[in-house]
Amino acid sequence: MLSPTLPPSFAEAFTVPSTGGMAISVYRVLAAPVEASGNAPALIFAHANGFNAGCYLPLLRRLSARFQVFAYDARGHGASPSPLEDIEHDYAMLRFAEDLDAITRQLRPMIEPEAPLHFASHSLGGLAAILLEAELDKAPFDSLTLFEPPIYPPIGHPERAAAEAHSPVFIRWAAQRRNHFPDRAALRDEVDKIITYRRFADDMMEAYLDAAVVADPDGGLNLRCPGLIESAIYGNCPTSGIFELTANVATRARIYATDQDVLPDLHSWAPGTMASIADNMPRGEWRTMPGCLHLMVQEDPDACAAAIIEHALGS
Repeated sequence: MLSPTLPPSFAEAFTVPSTGGMAISVYRVLAAPVEASGNAPALIFAHANGFNAGCYLPLLRRLSARFQVFAYDARGHGASPSPLEDIEHDYAMLRFAEDLDAITRQLRPMIEPEAPLHFASHSLGGLAAILLEAELDKAPFDSLTLFEPPIYPPIGHPERAAAEAHSPVFIRWAAQRRNHFPDRAALRDEVDKIITYRRFADDMMEAYLDAAVVADPDGGLNLRCPGLIESAIYGNCPTSGIFELTANVATRARIYATDQDVLPDLHSWAPGTMASIADNMPRGEWRTMPGCLHLMVQEDPDACAAAIIEHALGS
């Protein structure tokens, strides 16, 4: 078993069995609202593709002031297993929903029955919650706060062509990612080449450098999510058909999108698509995350934590 992505001084780690014998690494943040008992609202946070729970430690710390916080490493990420034998099956979008179902069922008894349970996610993590409700017909959450889930627009949508042009770029980029680094400084040099990573808040960059890699027994550091898996997940997103299913998500949901004004000369298909997704949901709404691109949680963890708290708790 790989080492946890969140330190034991910060979170308790345990595993949850899921489909196909997969054991998902789950974390309970030790800090909790000081004024609360076991009735404090709870929150499950799900990370983006290529990241893991540990990469979001500063955000989780902020959220623990208002919630009982849980997070997890999705299959193929962090301390969870990363099988490579049947990538098409093991990393199909529905597998992530099955994992979230298993996690939620195990966590619910750990929370007081009357305590609300909320969900927040960055990018990939949001697909699990949508499919959990729309495909598996389970709605365990009191609210959903989704930071730009990679739900591609359907054929005929005004943003379809832009999304289709964008998708192969990320599939190729992830497949060609460097997976091994001699040391932390080399990892930092590598991520500094990526314009979106250069926008990270300082504490989120430190968390990424700590959690994104694990020690190689032969020396150096390896990415916890191999580029081959990250690429396969990117490849599964455009054909997942999730957009059409969003009409079946009745949970109160808010979706945050890229601020197009950050790079006005580079059109993003996401804002228009996020607006359509929210319109498709019975209780959906969407907003722009000011001054941020897709990695908005890494760019402005203060604003994103405030957004989760405001949407979930109304404060």
